[in-house]
Amino acid sequence: MNLFSKIEESIERGFRKWTERMFGPADSSELLLVHRAILESIESRVQTVARGKRIFPYGRVTVTLVSADPDRRAIYQAAFGEGGRLESDVQEALDSAGCETPRGFGVEVKTSETGDKNFTIEYSAEALKRAAEPARGVGRLIVVTGKTAQGEYALQKALTNLGRMAELTDTEHRVVRRNDVVFEEGGDERNATVSRSHAHIRLDSGEYRLCDDGSEFGTRVLRDGRAIEVPAGNRRGERLRTGDEIFLGRACLRFER
Repeated sequence: MNLFSKIEESIERGFRKWTERMFGPADSSELLLVHRAILESIESRVQTVARGKRIFPYGRVTVTLVSADPDRRAIYQAAFGEGGRLESDVQEALDSAGCETPRGFGVEVKTSETGDKNFTIEYSAEALKRAAEPARGVGRLIVVTGKTAQGEYALQKALTNLGRMAELTDTEHRVVRRNDVVFEEGGDERNATVSRSHAHIRLDSGEYRLCDDGSEFGTRVLRDGRAIEVPAGNRRGERLRTGDEIFLGRACLRFER
């Protein structure tokens, strides 16, 4: 069974739309075939262990795309490497298949002039050692739709809770959760689709990750025209990128950094 079957259509649709816009339909079709073959090759390395648990035992995947044409190599690097696009697609596919990955998992994209195949993939148990990145600014949430007390929020805390109502209490009136971004009760028709404990954003090793806390109407990210569902209860969550639109039900926030 193809582990990626439930989400591959969404992933491929987003990849095709983006590559058509960047490189044109002809190149997009060729890139899509390579993209699909890479995902299928990575899928073959997923292992099923005790009680049907799925794991991907490799901390680093290195994909080398081959072409003698320097222009083609540049297209490969732009399509698969820039912005961590291939890594994001691989991680999304593995997460959606309920497959655990090692801490620090990463996908590295390289190109080569020579080789017998269009691409090769190397697998390593050692996690990808990322080069130190220049200091980046604090993330921000900008309210697009829905009503909140502010139009913009700085993500300065390790954990930022998103939901409806400022405080949630248990049956003994003890506070069990405080929301940092509050979609006011009755403030807007879209606010009604935001759960009281809808989602949170975690600052993890310099990255912002969005997690759904069991919301009623769901959480998704709109990126490059592709909707990415954030599964409830997935502790890893979805890594946010500048320009992502975050939908909490029908309310919407834009992430900037």
